[in-house]
Amino acid sequence: MSQTKINPEGKTVFISGSNRGIGKAIAMEMLEQGAEKVYAGARNIDSLNELKEKYGDRLIPVQLDVTDDNSIYEAASKIEDLDILVNNAGVFAMGGILSEQASSSLEKNLNVNLWGTVKLTNSVLKQLKKPGETAIVNISSVVGLANMPMASTYSVSKAAVHSLTQGMRGELVNDNVLVMGVYPGPIDTDMARDLPMEKDSPGNVAKNIVQSLIEGKEDVFPDAMSEQVGALYASSPKSVEDNFRGYV
Repeated sequence: MSQTKINPEGKTVFISGSNRGIGKAIAMEMLEQGAEKVYAGARNIDSLNELKEKYGDRLIPVQLDVTDDNSIYEAASKIEDLDILVNNAGVFAMGGILSEQASSSLEKNLNVNLWGTVKLTNSVLKQLKKPGETAIVNISSVVGLANMPMASTYSVSKAAVHSLTQGMRGELVNDNVLVMGVYPGPIDTDMARDLPMEKDSPGNVAKNIVQSLIEGKEDVFPDAMSEQVGALYASSPKSVEDNFRGYV
């Protein structure tokens, strides 16, 4: 268990995928909790106008496409000081492992969810490895703990995020960097609007993520469903797989 805890008050935060859903809610919660400034990444910075109008100079829009190496480099070059990185940008491309669209959906999911996280983290790692506490927050999913057939290739990409989060912890074990893995269930966002499940709110998820930073948690299950899945996974990972198998 990490001993690193970090309160967002007075801190500088960089969030990918900040224009909607969980990312937007995290940006708002960080600022409400006293973050000095939030670099808000989005492919279309005009989509950040609402946040900019509300928070003024504390919210800094950054054009960011995590599938574009040049975009990542340009975004990172704008950030001289950083305390908290939130790898939130994600995509949900439907497709089964044995389906005709397996290759295309897996490639899309991995390019954003996995490679985007790897490349963005490495682009700002120098700013994070400094005296004092810092944090990397990786948004995985409960389906990164066990594969859900209705979202098989997405599950694969989020399982990869789970593994890379563990790898980051190992490589940063001698630094004061809290590496947090977040495992939400279905959340009421555009990405999950077609899922036939009860969904929690992005605002509630964001509050739990920020509180977990303050408490120094490494593994975070930020909503009602994920909390249940997390408890079951801790006692019987196979039971989670068996449960998810019913969602075909």
